[in-house]
Amino acid sequence: MPDTLQRPELPELPAVKVKVRMPWSVQIIWIIPILAILFGLSLLYKTEVERGSVITIAFKNGDGFVAGKTHVQFKGVQIGLVTSIALSNDNEQVIVTVQLDKNTSNFTKEDASYWVVRPQITTSGVSGLSTLLSGPYIAADLGRSSEKQMQFVALDVPPILTGGTPGREFTLKAPSLGSHSVGTPVYFRRLTVGEVVAYDLEADGKEIAIKVFIHAPYDQYVTTNTRFWNASGVDITIGPAGLQIQTESLISVLVGGIAFETPQPNGVNILDVNVDIDKSANASSKNEPPSLSERAQAGQVFKLFQTRATAIVEPYVLVQRVVINFKDSVRGLSVGAPVEFRGVHIGEVAHIGLTYDLKTFVATQPVEINLYPETMLARSSINGAIIPIPKTKEGRTKQLQSLVDNGLRAQLRSLSLLTGEKYIGLDFYPNAPKYTFNTTKEPFELQYVPGKLESFEESVIDVLANADKLLKKIDANIVPEVSKVLVNTDKFLKKIDANIVPELKQVLSNVDDMTMSDSPLLIDIRDSLRELTKAASSIKILADMLDRQPQSLIYGKPLKDSQ
Repeated sequence: MPDTLQRPELPELPAVKVKVRMPWSVQIIWIIPILAILFGLSLLYKTEVERGSVITIAFKNGDGFVAGKTHVQFKGVQIGLVTSIALSNDNEQVIVTVQLDKNTSNFTKEDASYWVVRPQITTSGVSGLSTLLSGPYIAADLGRSSEKQMQFVALDVPPILTGGTPGREFTLKAPSLGSHSVGTPVYFRRLTVGEVVAYDLEADGKEIAIKVFIHAPYDQYVTTNTRFWNASGVDITIGPAGLQIQTESLISVLVGGIAFETPQPNGVNILDVNVDIDKSANASSKNEPPSLSERAQAGQVFKLFQTRATAIVEPYVLVQRVVINFKDSVRGLSVGAPVEFRGVHIGEVAHIGLTYDLKTFVATQPVEINLYPETMLARSSINGAIIPIPKTKEGRTKQLQSLVDNGLRAQLRSLSLLTGEKYIGLDFYPNAPKYTFNTTKEPFELQYVPGKLESFEESVIDVLANADKLLKKIDANIVPEVSKVLVNTDKFLKKIDANIVPELKQVLSNVDDMTMSDSPLLIDIRDSLRELTKAASSIKILADMLDRQPQSLIYGKPLKDSQ
């Protein structure tokens, strides 16, 4: 065999031709992933475009918050979602991160506010009942500031009003908060037209500033002369018309309330002290709503009166301040007590003080009162026409001086025997002591005359003083004479005891002997009584016989044989 293996001869094959393909040639299979990528990018772009800002809100606690479930709402519409919840660095607050929706830029303003909505019962009603099942949510109120911020601190108390509510806010000043709180209703003619939105203590600590919001269109009835007062509880008064009970509503009785009204002025609508009438504005028509110039500006400050009576008592433009220096006790008199002239209200008590003299230590109680000259109009003695009030302060002072010169005096009187309240009554007392009315001193001083009770007390004191003097005279003059008479009487009784008493004893002894049972006098008396008894018996027998036989008076006593 040959050493080498012979290969069979093959036929010639065609040469291989190599074709190089382009590396970026597009295959149909790649279209699907490319479309998926483009769709995903479009969704991502859409999500980023429609997504709003990310903000953080600091809460005191995160009770009920769940990341990915707790929503942020505005007027019941969802505007964001809580994405994460964490503690602050100092562990004092809960930091909630919120992803806002698109077109929520107003909720990133500096004055935007956030708070938690949970079920609660307040004076304004019951709210947040829907969260019993769904859990709490974060409520928001849009801001109007031009500045933006991304970090907010949640409100501790949900606000009563949100932005955009038509109406105006006013401030009331009161010495104490009373029964009012956030949500306390405000009434106008017994209609609920607003509520208390906030309150705070003044910087000086003397008053409480209560902010009330009056809804439109009722806010137009709040004018510069409007009066606010406490409408809490029930006002019970007993007067000539009988028992009167006044209250705004059942809610005001339970939780309190505030009411307001604009009193009808006496020809003017501006209240000022000692101003000229020419400077006061004319009153608006009673049948038309207040004009724009008469309406109170938003934020105007008003005084909160205790009752409606004290609030409506000052509808006059002119106020005359007068002081009365009482030297007697003013117990029962209080600030706001009425000042009357023969039953007509003409003013009120403004201040009660106490002073004393360093030399004599005599105490005086100065009581300042506000008089309204418009309540006492002069009438002409010629034609009976009303004389206008003097337009100047000097003219009104001269008019007051003429009243004082004719006996105008003050007197402390009892308003109620049950409560002990008192008021000041003015009247003319022609016999009152005269005094010099000082027109340069302000406030003017008005003298007073003692009341009926004080006069009675003075009379009793005078009687007691005179009685004491009388007793002293009796003790000095009559008592010695009475002592002498008693001494003589004692001597007379001793003489009687020495002389007359033995004789009386002898007489009594004789009487005793005569009244003994075996005394001769008693024996004779008994025998005489027996004889009288026999005589009476014989007379009785004779009378009986004559009754049976009256003829015996003629014929005599019949014989026994003939019978």
